Amino acid sequence: MLMNESVLKEEVLFKPGDHQSSAFRIPALLYTKKKTLIAAADARMTNQRDNPNEIKNVIRRSFDQGETWDPIQTTIEFLGDKGINGPAAIDCSLVQDQLNERIWLLYSHSPGGIGAFNSWIGTGYDQQDRKIVYNRHYYPYVITNDGRVYTKDDETLTDYRVDTGGYVFKGERRLGTIYEKFNELKEEQLYEASTSYLQLIFSDDEGHSWSNPIELNNQVKEEWMSFIGTGPSRGIQLEHGRYQGRLLFPIYFMNKSGFFSCSVIYSDDHGQTWQRGASPNDGRPVSLSDISTENLGEALKKYELTESQVIEQLDGSLMLYMRNHYGKGCVAKTISRDGGVSWGEITFEETLINPVCQFSVLPYRVDNQQGLFFLGPRSTHNRENGVLLFSLDNGLTWSGEQLIEQGSFIYSAMTVLEHGMIGLLYEQQWSSDGLIRLIFKKIDLKEIRNEAGETPLFESLQL
Repeated sequence: MLMNESVLKEEVLFKPGDHQSSAFRIPALLYTKKKTLIAAADARMTNQRDNPNEIKNVIRRSFDQGETWDPIQTTIEFLGDKGINGPAAIDCSLVQDQLNERIWLLYSHSPGGIGAFNSWIGTGYDQQDRKIVYNRHYYPYVITNDGRVYTKDDETLTDYRVDTGGYVFKGERRLGTIYEKFNELKEEQLYEASTSYLQLIFSDDEGHSWSNPIELNNQVKEEWMSFIGTGPSRGIQLEHGRYQGRLLFPIYFMNKSGFFSCSVIYSDDHGQTWQRGASPNDGRPVSLSDISTENLGEALKKYELTESQVIEQLDGSLMLYMRNHYGKGCVAKTISRDGGVSWGEITFEETLINPVCQFSVLPYRVDNQQGLFFLGPRSTHNRENGVLLFSLDNGLTWSGEQLIEQGSFIYSAMTVLEHGMIGLLYEQQWSSDGLIRLIFKKIDLKEIRNEAGETPLFESLQL
């Protein structure tokens, strides 16, 4: 149903070797009110694996809906070791506050040598919201907002200080950064807690410049959590109902037993403060008892929920589409009627076939009704054959599908452009070198035909 002429633009937007990076992963895509198209990705400097690894967040911008692009720009990086022991800013999501036009970028940070499965439990902050750092003997210190360093146990002021770049100073001597991999041989160095940090940066100038990191662990992470990560891809701002204006990002996290659940974080004050809603796994009925995110363990492994996408319905309720480990080979779904604070029963969308992989969901309007696009690998076991699915009734049924990329197809992102077009950004692993590229495609929805190939499927599309 997707005619060849519907692909208006196709370009390898991030490829190995660009920006001194070995590979790129984890696409995000945002079209702003001022018509700037922002494509974001991980720049994985040494290889394409997840952290532990040296990983930066990078973007490219377009001011003509993806026809041309600015060079790659680094938005956030952490100074420390190079290579596989380097610190990471990994897996971003983008959203714009439509009221003040601020662009928010959410990501997960880890210090050198730390990834999801070796993250300590804990927030990395004390009860006064001060960042905890450790010396080589694991003796704890805390950093105040002005960079002064105190012993955590007895509140003694030390001659250490830490600047905004993470550099440690002892007196006038500059040491390394707190983001380095822990090294018990370095007598005077201090290190941030070896855990995972959820952080934000923002831009008020269409992505030209970005703020320093804003820490969220002390607001949304629990002491029993280890890893915490993003959706990734996109956040939303609610347009309808009681919670209109709320900013919202999907996240997921790991408990002390090493098992994942997802939820959302939200802000009702334009990003100044954030809260975490409950997980769909909290109170989920299993046999004769209920489970929770904190007690999920080996016996309940199939109930893991990870990367997700959230959609607002016209009545203000939310739908959360979730990557899961249940073994059904499809996407899970749940609904919230309180703005993401709690979730209802989990169901499985058997039409949305998925091989336990991230996917994208994007809303659109048809005849004052909301429909959906779904983009992901169309396989129960392999990350291959990227397919765009169409729903004309807000996901109740899926009335059409079209192959976007045959062969390798991994993570993806989508955004609504102008004049009946949407932008796609997705990962493809090339067989020649085994490395991943990020490919941008721009689709003209007016060229998508019905099954007979005669009538435009989105003839009355309102975007």
